[in-house]
Amino acid sequence: MPTKWNANAMLSKEFMNKSGKLNKKAPVKTTANIPTWPRERDLATYAKYTCVDFHKELSLGKTWIDIGCRTGKAMSETQKLYNAHLIGVNAHKIDVLKGIESVFAEIPRDRSVYNNFKKSAHLLTDIYGAFTYDNDPIAALIYEACLLQPQGKAVIISLEAKFGNRVNREELQAFFEMNLGRELTFQRFRTYSDNSKTPLNSLRITIAGKGFSKYSLEDLLLKAGQLIGEPKKIRLLYRPPDHSVEIWKIVYKKPTIKK
Repeated sequence: MPTKWNANAMLSKEFMNKSGKLNKKAPVKTTANIPTWPRERDLATYAKYTCVDFHKELSLGKTWIDIGCRTGKAMSETQKLYNAHLIGVNAHKIDVLKGIESVFAEIPRDRSVYNNFKKSAHLLTDIYGAFTYDNDPIAALIYEACLLQPQGKAVIISLEAKFGNRVNREELQAFFEMNLGRELTFQRFRTYSDNSKTPLNSLRITIAGKGFSKYSLEDLLLKAGQLIGEPKKIRLLYRPPDHSVEIWKIVYKKPTIKK
């Protein structure tokens, strides 16, 4: 059974200032084009976070799409082991290691990855990537599910405090089962910050199942908005040292119907 949603999960010290209050300092101007956070992660870290058996998933020359791969360090470590098709997606232009098909696209707004790779991935990973940074994480999740082949698997890692509440979670699980033929599970686990090494309450989201859908991505996003609601920013969770992005807690709310 999936772990029950903890809507009041405690934020780690990384999200707090020295006085213990939420850090809401105004953003500062920066000339940085590429965020310095997070750092690169190797394949062993990917395996630990995702609980994916990469030998099983990639040994038959399958396709792996990694959302927010940065240089593709984890992917590059599989090249000598497996004959997999590696597709690395980044929102910012960055030099990606050889052997990886590099794509620059900001998911879920940029539809190019969907248009070129829908129903292509045997395995998809998103480790503190689009789902974490975008202010419409459900849209990112649906987008990523559309990239999976039948029987494909996706694992998304984010902050537990990032996404919704128990009602949002249950409605999303029902939506995925009904409209995508996919099983969606949520698991809490403890990891550590890339920078400060403080404990983080993290969330592992797994998309599995045979997969079927007669709907386009646009139709799925429209239906999700109608059934689950629209994303609302609740509180600022994190701003990296270079102030290039912000991570917000997002809760989905349905419009109030006036009587």
